Formats: sequence, C-alpha cells, structure tokens
Amino acid sequence: MAKHGLSEGTLHEQLTDANKSAFGKYQDLALGSNSIWYLIKYELIMLLASWVPGALGLVLRKLLYPRILGAVGRNVVFGQNVAIRHGEKITIGDEVIIDDGAVLDAKGGSNNGITIGDGTIISRGVVLSCKNSDITIGKKCAIGINTLVHALEGSDVVVGDKVLVGAFCYFIGGGGYESESIDIPFKDQGSLSKGGVRVADNVWFGSNVQVLDGVSVGTGAIVGASTVVNKNVIDFAVVGGVPMRVLKSRKD
Repeated sequence: MAKHGLSEGTLHEQLTDANKSAFGKYQDLALGSNSIWYLIKYELIMLLASWVPGALGLVLRKLLYPRILGAVGRNVVFGQNVAIRHGEKITIGDEVIIDDGAVLDAKGGSNNGITIGDGTIISRGVVLSCKNSDITIGKKCAIGINTLVHALEGSDVVVGDKVLVGAFCYFIGGGGYESESIDIPFKDQGSLSKGGVRVADNVWFGSNVQVLDGVSVGTGAIVGASTVVNKNVIDFAVVGGVPMRVLKSRKD
C-alpha cells in the first residue's frame, strides 16, 4: 500500500498540516494511501454499492468490498452505508456480519488497523475507530448497537473471543491529557496513555458500560449495565455500579 508521508506529531496535527492540499488531506483521512488507482476503486465501489438496499446491495458489497479491504473471509455480510476508512488496514474473518451504518475506521500513519475474528457480529451503528492505534475483536463476539470502540495514539483495544457487549457501550484506549499547567491548553500539553484496554474471553457487558483506558477485564467476568470500569476486573468477577465495585465471584 502506498501511504502518504504523514508529518510528525499527533494524528490531528498530521491531518491538518497546512502544507497539504485539501485533496491530500482527504486521501490521508479516508484512504491512508496516495495511490490514484486505490482512490478510483474506493470512490466507485462506495458510490455503486454502499447505499443499495436489499439482496442486490448485499451481493454487490460481498463482491466489491474485498477489493478495498485488506482481507475478507468467507460469507461476510455488509449492511447498508458501512463507512470504511483506511480499508487496506482492515482484516475481517469468516462468517462475520457488519450491520447497517457501522463505521470501520483504521486511521493512522503507523498502526496495523482493525482485525475482526471469525463469526463476530458488529451491530447497527457500531463505531470501531483507530487513531494511530489498533483494535482487535476476537471470534464469535457480539458487539451491541451503537457501541463505540476507540483506540487513541498508541493505546490498543483488544477484545477476546465470545465476548458479549450490550448496546451503547464505550471502550476507550487512551484519550487523556496532561493537566499540570493552567497556562497551556490541555491539547498542547500532550496526551496520556495508560496502556489501552484488554478484555479476555467470555466476558458479558450489559448496556451503557464505559471501559476506561488502562483497564483489563478477566475471563468469565460479568459487567452490569451502566458500570464505569475504571480498574481491573479479575476472572469470574461480577461487578457493577459507579464507582465500580465487586458484587460477587461466579466461582462462589
């Protein structure tokens, strides 16, 4: 893949580089490539297939989307109006479903992008968004409606196999800012990373859960609805509340 020569600094600074044309910025934002051939393919395929309803749309996307993605397995279903950014850094396994209005954004100058394992369902309106980081979703997961998975500036989000995520959940890798100085805007003080988010296999998240940067969630854990997960969750724990507390162990 032919990448743009992104400038030094944060992704925001790279994408707003005053030395680049609007066309060059669009290529950096949407494609991650300065290849004119890839641009033509991307534009034509999205124009012809992304919006088409019904079975015809499913067939068109099944045939055409692999041409703008890094790798696509067998029997993958793409719904209507799925947004694709930096498609050559998106890898999708077999039997995956990407429902209507999902966003697959693998954006970044040095990251590997997005990987979705076999048999996983990405529900309607889910956003998988990279900013110079990686998102890995394991096999046979179910990611609920309008969930946001955000991996920022070197803080990866990794989700294991057979993980259940309720609607409107929020997984955030990175995103904090230094705040020591009161004379310098937060954005100019630099970003903080606590190491991203790690979710083990067979975890169940209720709806409206927020999982913050630096947290790991152990195997077999249950996270109750509307919980703010701001510290590690051990294997087989049942947690809930704001602030989060351990309610019991599933081993008991």
